[in-house]
Amino acid sequence: MLMYEIKSEIARSKQVNVRRPEREYLLRIRAGEFSYEDLVSQAEDKIGLINELFIKSDLPEKPHETAAEQLLIQIREKFY
Repeated sequence: MLMYEIKSEIARSKQVNVRRPEREYLLRIRAGEFSYEDLVSQAEDKIGLINELFIKSDLPEKPHETAAEQLLIQIREKFY
């Protein structure tokens, strides 16, 4: 389910939040508080929402590889 939340963030805001606002909910899943069927149903609902968001999103179909590569080089140069 977390991947679906991240994908919807990307579609809406073009960024990923590392600190998860639904931390407590995720911990409840981890603790087994939900049935498998409930989690599958929630995931299916979220997949539908994500598909709708990406249809409306102005994100490109694939990343700009040259820009990503240049950014990675800059990060590595600063790190090392």
